[in-house]
Amino acid sequence: MIKTKNGVLIIITIALMIFTLWWLIPGNSDDARWEDYLSRLARLSGQAVPERAPLPVLVYPGNRELQQPIPEQRVNLLEYLELRHCNLMTLISERNSILGKLQADSLRLKHEVTFIRRARLCLANGKLDNAELIALLEQVVAEKQAALPALYWNALVASEEFRQFFSQSPSALAGDSQAALLSLTQLAQSPVENEAMPSPEQLFGLEARLQQIAHSQVGGQLLRRLALALRELERGNALLENIDPVALCPKGRPTPRARKLRNVLDNIWGSRVQQALADAQRQRQQLASALAKIDQLLSPTPPAFAQWQAHYFSDEGLQTRLNRALKHHVSLWQERLRQCDLMPGGAQKLDDSANIGLEG
Repeated sequence: MIKTKNGVLIIITIALMIFTLWWLIPGNSDDARWEDYLSRLARLSGQAVPERAPLPVLVYPGNRELQQPIPEQRVNLLEYLELRHCNLMTLISERNSILGKLQADSLRLKHEVTFIRRARLCLANGKLDNAELIALLEQVVAEKQAALPALYWNALVASEEFRQFFSQSPSALAGDSQAALLSLTQLAQSPVENEAMPSPEQLFGLEARLQQIAHSQVGGQLLRRLALALRELERGNALLENIDPVALCPKGRPTPRARKLRNVLDNIWGSRVQQALADAQRQRQQLASALAKIDQLLSPTPPAFAQWQAHYFSDEGLQTRLNRALKHHVSLWQERLRQCDLMPGGAQKLDDSANIGLEG
């Protein structure tokens, strides 16, 4: 008897642990919200929910497709020794060390900026008297200056921090999404364009902002939500298109089914689905604006990045297709319920909610 009770207690304990874990681990609220909405539409329209197509996502390009080549400058031993007058020997030694060759691009950017500043100061102060060395150093400075935009690109777009930020795993965590999107916007403002030199504060800010976005996957989460919204709206449009308006409201009189559909429109679509679309779109607009500026860091942009960005935000990208699907969804609701006399004041409400979801 005691063994039986102990066995029951063990089973109950395990069940409680499983339930607790299920409760603590968040599900995908977007998937659940869409499934609830579409299942209600299907049930009330007497249809099966359309099959799910694969999500139209495109993963972030690999490092080899994004990394830009940075030229290496070489000096011989005599030139190296003479550069001690410019306080450059330490920098050259650091760069040629094993750790220097493996340093992150963001740290290399700081190294190159420091080299350019010291070299320019040395040349301006006339600390070198070897004409050939002066000409060589001037050439090296010019080459390093010209390479700064590509190096800044590598420090951002080809970094592990960006790859983490744009992860589209269903379990991706947004973290502090607003702080991460603000950091991305600030990073998109290049400190090295038009031969400008970043200040020490900007270089420090670069590291801090990269760390900020490394702790968030909101970029990939927003892109996945965009793909999900497009797919689910298209499924919803198929359901609404197959509703016979005459059968729904014979002689213009609403049936109980029509009234239930209106409740779905007000209580599920308007207050839950559409509001979530609008909230996500506001953040996606921040993301799209930052990516457009990042796209201008290099000319031409690497094809892999251009293709990835266009997949989501070009004139024929997912965002444009979502906008069209959303407008069509709104018009279908209006067409199905207007002749039932269930849209007094509702048409304007639908239009306004659509505009919220189409900001930017």
